[in-house]
Amino acid sequence: MKKMCMLGLLIVALAGTTMSQLVYEYDGPFPDTNFVMLGINVVNGGIGVDPEGKVWIQPYTTSTKDSIQVNDTTWTRLRPIYCYLPDGKTPAPFSPIKVLTGPDETGTTKIDTMFGYLGYGGCINPSNGNFMAVWYGKIWEIDYKTGQGVRTRNGNITGLDLNSPASVAVNSLGEVYMTRVVGAAPGVILNPDFSLGPQFSPSVGAIGRTITVSLDGNDVWVPRFTAVPPTTFLYHSDAGTLGSYALTDSIVGPSVESIGIHPVTGHVWFSADYRSVAATYPYTYTHSPNTYYAYNPVAKTIVDSFAVAHWPVSPATGAALPRGIAFSPTGDTVYVGKFDGANLPFAVSRFVRRLASVEPIDGNVPSGYALAQNFPNPFNPTTEISFQIAKQGFVTLRVYDVLGREVASLVNQELVAGSYRIPFNASNLTTGTYLYELRAGDVRLVKKMALVK
Repeated sequence: MKKMCMLGLLIVALAGTTMSQLVYEYDGPFPDTNFVMLGINVVNGGIGVDPEGKVWIQPYTTSTKDSIQVNDTTWTRLRPIYCYLPDGKTPAPFSPIKVLTGPDETGTTKIDTMFGYLGYGGCINPSNGNFMAVWYGKIWEIDYKTGQGVRTRNGNITGLDLNSPASVAVNSLGEVYMTRVVGAAPGVILNPDFSLGPQFSPSVGAIGRTITVSLDGNDVWVPRFTAVPPTTFLYHSDAGTLGSYALTDSIVGPSVESIGIHPVTGHVWFSADYRSVAATYPYTYTHSPNTYYAYNPVAKTIVDSFAVAHWPVSPATGAALPRGIAFSPTGDTVYVGKFDGANLPFAVSRFVRRLASVEPIDGNVPSGYALAQNFPNPFNPTTEISFQIAKQGFVTLRVYDVLGREVASLVNQELVAGSYRIPFNASNLTTGTYLYELRAGDVRLVKKMALVK
């Protein structure tokens, strides 16, 4: 294999934007629990955001609020598909989806009522925007505009038991990538009509519950948390399904049960759970529990992260296992789901990326160029940096670790003469000393700051 990436030793933060630092901030439960409760508190990877921004949620367990009458005297709880508008208050007209009807791969019409099937994961089909979901023993594609079934496949695929699917992933051609939770099963590809296509691997080992694929179908990422050490495997083909796949790279270290690709940056986002810390696994790779990391597959480094602080960490108190991540079409909003953590009344949380902008300081007339000591210092995890420039020009303010690697770009723009300040959020950095550098024309000023967590 190519270079194995020891992520615990390579964690760096967001490389910034042309104007200011972008940070994913917690925006509350989804749907908004002030207006609606779904009656579920866990998901198993079943989250998707369609082209209209509607959020699809597939529960793992039955709902306490949705049921169906099966005879004159009996009602049965359901595992319906929920779909909500981005406001988190308004369900789609067809939500909840309790029954699906549509043809299977042979053209035979199937009718499925959403009970009795454990939800094993879902995603958006990028070729048409539809929601794809797998259950214990079946897969469905659902029209994102109408909520109607498009097609289904039941039972086993040659060599792959659909009674234990490790979620589902789809490329831009509508080709479907799947493997099994338990190892020693192939990685298979279904054609857009759900007929059997080629394999991306004759055998995927260990245990894992999720999968993702690049839009072009060239890269298939398969996390297996019981591998020793826990590993996310990359299967690559230069020509997608027209070529042959080979195991070419790996992300080594964290225990991963949710993974997805950012629609704009192409970064691979994955979760780390409480099993990723050194106290649990006897390895040198350490990741923060309930934290999502963005991996740049070209630079082979972590470039961003955010933590879900309200999820419990300790197994003794019902620790949450991050299972599920889905981005809005622009990537500015991300939805994450949890398994376990049953004490929380909601399964999905929303994070929104917001700007931390450079702000002029009124009334300060610059006498020259200056870079002030950040305040507070030491800090955890936020601080503020002030500076002044004597004349208009292009200004950069960047943060580096002690090895000289850039970890954040806070300012990268034309500024008029004056005094400025900008907040810096280092929640995705580790404890240590960092350098921040101001450049304006021929002027270069550098100071140190200390992050203590």
